This record gives sequence, C-alpha cells and structure tokens, in this order.
Amino acid sequence: MRLKTLVLAFGLLAVQAAAASAQELYAYVGAGLRPPVDALITAFQKETGIVVRAEYGGSGQLLARFAETRKGDLFIPGTTFYTDKLKEQDAVADLQVLVMHGPVLAMAPARADAIRSVANLAKPGLRLGLGDPRALALGRTAGEILDKSGQGEAIRKNVTARAATVKQLAIYVLDGNVDAAIIGAADVAQNPGKLTVLAIPPSWYQAEYAPVAVLKTSTAPDAARRFAAFLASDAGLAVFQSFGFPPAPKP
Repeated sequence: MRLKTLVLAFGLLAVQAAAASAQELYAYVGAGLRPPVDALITAFQKETGIVVRAEYGGSGQLLARFAETRKGDLFIPGTTFYTDKLKEQDAVADLQVLVMHGPVLAMAPARADAIRSVANLAKPGLRLGLGDPRALALGRTAGEILDKSGQGEAIRKNVTARAATVKQLAIYVLDGNVDAAIIGAADVAQNPGKLTVLAIPPSWYQAEYAPVAVLKTSTAPDAARRFAAFLASDAGLAVFQSFGFPPAPKP
C-alpha cells in the first residue's frame, strides 16, 4: 500500500512538472522593442522552460487586437500611453516601467549635407517619413516636434510616408524611400554606421517609457509575473540597454 502511494505521489509530481514545463504565455509587444525582447524570451525559456509567444506590431494595433480578443498574458508597448488605456479598461493586474527612449531625426548619409536641422525638413521636394499617430506613439511625438519647430505646416507638406512601426520607418530611410524620418534612438543603435542622426531639442518632446503589464486575462498569472520580473531585472535591463534602450529612472 505504501509503495502504491509513493508511485502515485511521484506520478503526480511528474504530471505537475510536465505541466509547468509546457506552460505558454502570450505577449503583445511593440515592434520597436523586438530585438531585446526576442533575446530575453530566448533566455527566459532556457532558464524556466516557459514558452513566450510574442505578437509584434504597432502598439495601437496591438491594443485594438487585445480589445477584440480579450486574450493574452502580457502587454509590452513602447509607451505607458497604451497601458494607461488598458488601466481605464481595468485590464491590468500588475505594471512595471522598464526602459526609456527618445526620438531623433535620421537620414541616409548621402542626405546629411542637405539636412542640417529640423527646419531643413521644410525644403521643397524633400521626402519625410513619420509614424502613423493612430498606431504608433512616435507618430504623435513627431507631430509635437513639428509643431514646436514653428514650421509644422510647411514640413507636413513633405510627408510622403507614414508607418505603423518604428522599424518600418528605419527601413524607409535605409532603402532610400524617404530622405529622412523621425525614428527612435534605439533603431539608430541597431543600425550602426548606416544612418546619420540629428538630435532633436529635448524641450520639443517628452521621452517615452516602455512598460510591461501583466493582464487580468492571463491564464498563467504567476508565470506572467515571473517573465515581467525577468524583463525588469538588472540582467534584463542590461539586455535592453545593449540594444539602445536605457533603463527608466527608478521611482
């Protein structure tokens, strides 16, 4: 009888271990964060056996996807603007701010002589790429920058491309589809030597902070919190920084 009890106990432990190792999380992740998050997902799975399935896209698009499905474990957008929206929907169980990022004016090196300031973006015939403000936080930030420049109306006449992700904006510049674009500083760091950059006056915009939210819809909240803590750890933040995203200031 005792042997039978032990066998049953070990069997139960084996089933529990198998269930833990088979755990999966679903995360909505802003496309601009893909390089560091991909690396961290790989490290997390190796350490814990928990699989994280990530859907990448513009944060606004991802918010709409979540609103449609009401499914998922984590939301990791490029800015707290979107987690604030989730809070309004009472969808956030836990939240941590991870890293910060700011915009820069990026151009192909061949166009560096023609564009020496934001004011030069008003030159007739120049092709400018901006983020779509409906899908991308940087799109709204870019609009603020143009307004603060004092030449917003003239510069907007030169906008020839709108993108739903920061990655797509960088590709537009790299492929020569536009002469310049307002992109994230991290995207420049991830394309070393390929882009020329002009700083944008800090008083023209507010830096964005990328958070991780554990969603109330999570079917594995303990595992979701474990992944969020992994991202927010010193080692996790070091990975973000290696891709050009410095840690957010401690509260």
